[in-house]
Amino acid sequence: MGFRESLEEVCGVEGAVAASVMGFDGIAVDTVMPAKTDVDLEALLVEYAGILGQVKQAAEVLQTGKVSELSIGTDRITTLLRPINPEYFLLLAMRPEGNFGKGRYLLRVTAPKLQNEF
Repeated sequence: MGFRESLEEVCGVEGAVAASVMGFDGIAVDTVMPAKTDVDLEALLVEYAGILGQVKQAAEVLQTGKVSELSIGTDRITTLLRPINPEYFLLLAMRPEGNFGKGRYLLRVTAPKLQNEF
């Protein structure tokens, strides 16, 4: 299964507005946006890549271990981020009323599958 198919599967969760495989440099490898939103998702993806990179770096400096997941909840979008490998991560943006638990589960099982694609 390739990136697109995996992202479409992740977007099957209720409330999903976007899923993406991204580099920590903020460049998207592939993105699926099944729902409309008034949030600038492209800017969100780039900015959140930077935040995840900073959290990853802080965890390394503090020697707390590798970051396994990051969630950012706002009034309009809840975003889940899960590293795939040291260079790429998987992102799911959802409406706040979406199924957050299922989204976390789908990222947890999908990220290891995507390691083989690199």
